[in-house]
Amino acid sequence: MTDDEKTAWSDAVIEAEVIEAMSFERNGRVMSHLILQTAGGETRTVELDGGMLENRGSHRTDELYINTGATGTFYLNERGEVWVPAFGAASFVSSERNQTQWMGLARANLTLSTDWSAGNADQFVTITGSGFGNTQGDGYVTFDSGNDYYDANAAIQFNYTEWSDNSITLEVPNAYSNRVRVMTQSGELLESTDSLRIQYNIGSEPGSYYGDTHLNNQLDGGHLFYVNQEIFDFPERLDALERTLDDFVCKTGVNFRLAAESTSLGNDLGDGQNTITFDSSDAPLGMGTAGICWTNWWSCILGDITFYVVGEMDVVLNSAIDWDYSTGPVGEGQAKFAYVLIHELGHAMRLGHVNEWGESMYPTVTNWPSNEWCERDTISANERLGVSLAVERASTFTFDACGISSMVPLEVDCEPVVDIYENHGVSDAHLPLPFPNPFTDQLWIPSLEGGISTTKPTSVRILNSFGQVVERLTIPAAGALWNAEDQPDGIYFIQRMNAQSLLTPAAFSRVVKTTN
Repeated sequence: MTDDEKTAWSDAVIEAEVIEAMSFERNGRVMSHLILQTAGGETRTVELDGGMLENRGSHRTDELYINTGATGTFYLNERGEVWVPAFGAASFVSSERNQTQWMGLARANLTLSTDWSAGNADQFVTITGSGFGNTQGDGYVTFDSGNDYYDANAAIQFNYTEWSDNSITLEVPNAYSNRVRVMTQSGELLESTDSLRIQYNIGSEPGSYYGDTHLNNQLDGGHLFYVNQEIFDFPERLDALERTLDDFVCKTGVNFRLAAESTSLGNDLGDGQNTITFDSSDAPLGMGTAGICWTNWWSCILGDITFYVVGEMDVVLNSAIDWDYSTGPVGEGQAKFAYVLIHELGHAMRLGHVNEWGESMYPTVTNWPSNEWCERDTISANERLGVSLAVERASTFTFDACGISSMVPLEVDCEPVVDIYENHGVSDAHLPLPFPNPFTDQLWIPSLEGGISTTKPTSVRILNSFGQVVERLTIPAAGALWNAEDQPDGIYFIQRMNAQSLLTPAAFSRVVKTTN
C-alpha cells in the first residue's frame, strides 16, 4: 500500500519513539505492549499479538515487533483503550532508514567473498578492505534486517570467526538483500560496493539473533493440520489447499499432513490444534495482511544447552480478500490462494521474509511487483533448499529432554503436482531418477538432456541442503556413479544444466544419503 492509502485507512499517523516494550499474559496467551512517545511528550500504548515471557512465547508473522529506541512513522487504529498496528509490520517506517539512505557512506575497497548467501544457514561471508582495526573491539558488521540495519547491540553478537585490519569473516544472520556495512574499531562506518543477495532465511528463535527454532512433532514424526469448515466444506477451496500442500510435501519431504475431518476451531492459538483457517469477525486480519502463520514456542534447558521448539501452528488467511483458487494466471483484482498458502507454509517451516523478486517469501502478494509472479503455484528452487534445510535440522538434532521429538521426513513416491517456478521446459517428473534413493555411499546418476536420453553428456552440480555446491560432474550418455563417501548424511539436490551451460534450477532430483 502507498503512504497515502495507509494514511486514509488509519485512525492515527504519528511520529514517535518506542520508549518501552514489554510482554505479558492474558487469558493464557502471550501479548505485548509498545509504549510510543511523540516529540511533544504524548504517549500511546500499542498492543501486539505475541511476545516472549521467560521460557515461552508466541510469534505472529507480519506483527510489529520492534525494539525500544526505534523512531519513525506509525500507522495505528484505535481499539478500545489501546491502539493496534493498522497494517502489521508495514505500520512502521523507520526514520533512521530514511536518514541513512543519504549518508554517503564510504564504499571504496570494501568487497564481499560471495554474491549470494542464506540467512542463519551456517554460511559465512568474508569482507575485505582496510582500516577495520586489528581486533574487533567495539566494531561490528551489520546487515539489512527489513525495517533497518541491525543496531550495534545486535550486530556485535553475530558469530565472528576472523577480525583483522583488512579482513572480517562472520556467519550471515537473517537478512535482506542489500549492501553490508562495517563499523570499524575507530568508529568509521563503511559500506560494501556490491550487495549481498539473500536466497532464503531460515528462522531463529524469537528474542535471539542466533540459534534455531525446531519443530516439536505432535504425531508420528510430523504435524497434523486441521482445516476449518469454511475451507473444508467448499470443494474449490479444499482442492486448492490439498494440491498446494501435496506439492510442498513432495518437493521437500516435510512431514505435514491433513486430518481427514474438518474442524470448527479457528485462529485461536492455544487450543492445542494446528489449524488452517480464514480469520474471524472478532479477530480479523488487517487490510494489508493476506495471511499469517502464528506459532507458540517454548524452550527446554539441558545442562548448558537451551533448546527452542515450536509447538502449535495456525495458518490464518484473510477472508476479506477476493481469492483465486485456480492454477496459472491470477484473476484481475484477486490474490492467488496457493501462492499465499505457500508463503505461510514456508513460515511454518521457519522460513523468513526475503526481498528477492520472484520468491514466495517476498513480503507482499498482491501489490506491484508481486503481481508479476503470483501466478506461480509452487515454491522456488531457493525455497526448496531452505525448507529442506529446515527439515534436516528438525529431523537430525540430538537434544534429548522435555519430550521433544524429531521429525521423520516423508520420503513419498510422488510426482510433483506443478513444475518448480524457474522451469519453463520439462519438469523433473519426466526425468529418469538417480538411484538408489535413499543411498549410502554411492549414487547412480543417469544422463539427462531435456528429459530425453541423448549421446550428449549432461552437466550437473550437486548441492547440499545448505545450498552449497559439493560436486560438479559431467555425466556421459551411459550415466555415472557419484562417490559420496566423504559427504555427511543429509539431503542433496542434483541440478541439471542446459546445453548453454545455464543453470535450470527447476531440474532437480532430491536424494537422501543415510547410513541407517
